[in-house]
Amino acid sequence: MPRRHNPDQLTLFPLDDVPTPMVSYSVIISPPDNITDHVKFMENQAYHLLPEVKHRYSKAHISLLKLPAKEEDAWIINLVKNAVAALPSFEVGLNGCEIFPHGYTSDSLVLRISNPQPIIELHKLLFKALKRKPLKIAPHMTIVKDIPHNKLRKIDLSGFEYYDSFLCRKITILKKKPGDKQYDILFEVLLSVPQE
Repeated sequence: MPRRHNPDQLTLFPLDDVPTPMVSYSVIISPPDNITDHVKFMENQAYHLLPEVKHRYSKAHISLLKLPAKEEDAWIINLVKNAVAALPSFEVGLNGCEIFPHGYTSDSLVLRISNPQPIIELHKLLFKALKRKPLKIAPHMTIVKDIPHNKLRKIDLSGFEYYDSFLCRKITILKKKPGDKQYDILFEVLLSVPQE
């Protein structure tokens, strides 16, 4: 007899004996095109200064949540919609660059967020909707990642001191199926417009 399933609960195991493929969902904040284009320019510059490093291109974003789960698109869309239902649009400020260490093996070059608190609160709302304790996060926007340790400290980073801001009007849900090389947009959840 198949197990009963609560649609509001994260599925960790297949419901039936038939194996169910797992997908990867990612919930992000996507900046507007002008910022995405500038981060892409900086990414190209960084790889030009580090020719021996393997290139790992990705589109500029701020990560909120990555979730391997049974393929249930309606479930993840409804979860994110419900989590952010009362959340108004908010400003995101980019405040220069810094090196983000990953232990003793690699580093990332990222843009700092000058006002991380709304993003931290959004992250908490998503984890609350998942009925999980939120992880501690340091919101940032990656320029390049997985650079061998100390390589970034050998180049001039002054050209990466980028300052800008944008209004976060939506939360993007991405999906990657097994075997896919990249995520595709599944759904965009619009945030409410603040009342003046």
